[in-house]
Amino acid sequence: MSFATSNVQKSVFGDLKVTYGDWSGSAADTAGTFGVSGGRVYAAHFTSQDSSGVFIPAPVKVSVSTSGEVTTLTVYNTADVTTGRFLIIHK
Repeated sequence: MSFATSNVQKSVFGDLKVTYGDWSGSAADTAGTFGVSGGRVYAAHFTSQDSSGVFIPAPVKVSVSTSGEVTTLTVYNTADVTTGRFLIIHK
């Protein structure tokens, strides 16, 4: 299963934007990408909530690249995740 997002929601938190939702991916696949508006990311948190108790040994690594008002996050998953959740705080 390649990296995928679903149930993506957007909200505001004071002067910041919040994007959150569900994600899934396989450790064997190449890194996945996800875009958000704005030019700055303050936090990007991806977790597994699989009922099998999958343990991600370290935080999922994310790199950030900005072009104009669009920021692209590249997600480097290290485990097979079917039921993941993510939260991105950006401006």
